[in-house]
Amino acid sequence: MKKTIYGVIWGLVLIVINMGAFPIALFSLFGTSEGTSIFSLDYLIAFSIVLLANIITIQLFISFRRQNQKDFLIGLIIAIIEVCSFVLFINGNMDYSISLTLAALSVVGAILLLIRSRFR
Repeated sequence: MKKTIYGVIWGLVLIVINMGAFPIALFSLFGTSEGTSIFSLDYLIAFSIVLLANIITIQLFISFRRQNQKDFLIGLIIAIIEVCSFVLFINGNMDYSISLTLAALSVVGAILLLIRSRFR
């Protein structure tokens, strides 16, 4: 694939992942009282949600820069699974265990793929 196609796909994945991660992170701050320090546990949880969701975008960026099509496509599949878990979680029509299972699967897959692409 050409670099421009990699870049457009990576940009779309970055936008879509963050469109799902930020509302969930903000929802985790719902019970935080006003005047709470930014270094509290509530803000750490919100930051962790955004960071864990964006691991796949970091992996896709590394694959994009190295022109590694196989890892890029695998990362794209993992990103699609993560977006599906966000949609299921935000929609709330189904049991939350399905969305949490898909989210955990996508985060673990993203971490393993990031480690694998780092040592290639």
